[in-house]
This record gives sequence, C-alpha cells and structure tokens, in this order.
Amino acid sequence: MNHKLSVFLLSSTFLLNHCASSGEVQMKNKEALYLNCMDTFKDEVKCKSFLDKSETELVSAEEKRKQQAANLSKEQLAGLKLRSEVKDTLPGKNNVYVRNYLGDPDEIKYYGERIYWEYYRPVCKFSPDADPDEKVTVIFRKILVERVEHIKPASAIEEGASFRKILSPESKSDVKKMNGIDTVK
Repeated sequence: MNHKLSVFLLSSTFLLNHCASSGEVQMKNKEALYLNCMDTFKDEVKCKSFLDKSETELVSAEEKRKQQAANLSKEQLAGLKLRSEVKDTLPGKNNVYVRNYLGDPDEIKYYGERIYWEYYRPVCKFSPDADPDEKVTVIFRKILVERVEHIKPASAIEEGASFRKILSPESKSDVKKMNGIDTVK
C-alpha cells in the first residue's frame, strides 16, 4: 500500500513538474486535467481527489483580479487612491507606512537587496472615472520604498496612440486613422 502511494506521489510530482516546465501541455480546465490524470494513472478515485485539490489552482490570477474588481461597489471604487497620489506619497516611506496606506500585499518577493510587494487587488486608479490598475508593485530597497510601478487596466491600454499601433497596425482602419484619412464617407 505504501509502495503504491509513494509511486503515485512520485509520478504525480514528475507529471506536474514536467507539465509546468514544458509549454506544450497546459491545464486550462477540469476536463483536460481529469483526462490527463486518467490517461496517466487509470484510477478514478485518485483522479477525482486530485481534481478537487487542484480546482482552486486552476483559476488564474487575472480571473481572480477581475472577480474582485467586479465585486467592488461604487463607494469602494470611489474610495480608491489616485495613481499619482500613490506614486508621489510612497517613495522614501517604510513598510509600516505602506502597510497602513495600501494594506497587506497580495504577494511578497525577495530579490537581492530589494523587496517587491505586489498588489493584485484594486488599490489605485489613474483618474476618478477610470478603471482600477491591474497590478501595483511597491519596490523597497533595504527598508525604504525606492519606487512604485503599475500595470494599466486593459481598457486604458487600448485607448490612444501607442508605438505598438504605429509600428504594427492591426487593421486598415488604424492605418487610415494614423494617416489622417477619414474612414466615414
């Protein structure tokens, strides 16, 4: 019994490591994960328990962030801090001040002498009527904030002109707009 369990654990660890390291196999939904488990182990009970344990891991970080943003009320959206205010206030402050100002980070990463506090939940936005930023990263050097970085929401990225649109326009209407040709006849 213990031998079978250890073989199962070793093979499932190998399978998960192999799938995570190779870009060929990606588990996007429950059915694909269940079928892959059945092809490998041919044990329905173990595959169902494995599927139940990994169900929460199948939801990506972006889907979680979208769910949190959708659940925000109008008062909570109005209460979010402005991005310029956050970027002006935090540099030079310590971690206690940042924790009181933005709350606990969703993820903390340590790289050399820098510490990265990442906020995936909505903590700030560009303007009062804009969507919340997708991710805010507070970068500490030693004990003080060195800088604050952000990732704009998808709605803000699509607006306006960008170098990406200029270098590789996606449609003929984009080319006509860039050249000043009116598309309306």
